[in-house]
Amino acid sequence: MIDRLLYPKDKFCYICRDESRNLDHALCMECRSRIEEIHMEFKLDSPYINRCHSSLFYNNFTKDAIHRFKFEDKSYLYRTFHSYMLKTVENNNIADYDVIIPVPVHWRKEAIRGYNQAYLLAKPLAMKVNKPILKDCLVKSKWTREQNTLSAYERKRNLLGSFKVRNRERILGKRILLIDDIFTTGSTLKACSEALIKAGAGSVTALTLTSTKME
Repeated sequence: MIDRLLYPKDKFCYICRDESRNLDHALCMECRSRIEEIHMEFKLDSPYINRCHSSLFYNNFTKDAIHRFKFEDKSYLYRTFHSYMLKTVENNNIADYDVIIPVPVHWRKEAIRGYNQAYLLAKPLAMKVNKPILKDCLVKSKWTREQNTLSAYERKRNLLGSFKVRNRERILGKRILLIDDIFTTGSTLKACSEALIKAGAGSVTALTLTSTKME
């Protein structure tokens, strides 16, 4: 029983952990029914980012699952989440990118958590679409407060000067697919995209696992 909880196998639902013979996205039918797939494109008011796509609506069920993914050491949930993002790429024919870059977290926060959730989502996606992933090119150099505790105005100010590009020759002229877990106001995506474009990237398209918006 303990092994099943700590190391879920393919025959168990990754969220509720119940055994099931009807799995898809490594989820049982009941859990899948509570996930709202949107696979939508959103426009962001920024000269640094072309567009943003999101896979799932950030409802209460998805919110709880992502909280466990990020803060309760359920890193294995990337296995089901990234498959929804791959579906978004395929459904929306997203192909105008050369490299994949995950939104970084501050090194201290990654050390405490043990991983960067955006990188866990981006890595298998990069393998599936056969594109290179750049993990340490975009870095978060400033410790900031958690964005979900702030207003839209505070989110923007909180991220000022937070993101830097290292080894900019690796992104010069490159079309970038930027990966993150949640799209709310777009402040994080805008800040990352600005840093990338100013460092010489050709273009930035964003893909997030979830969105709090439906239109």
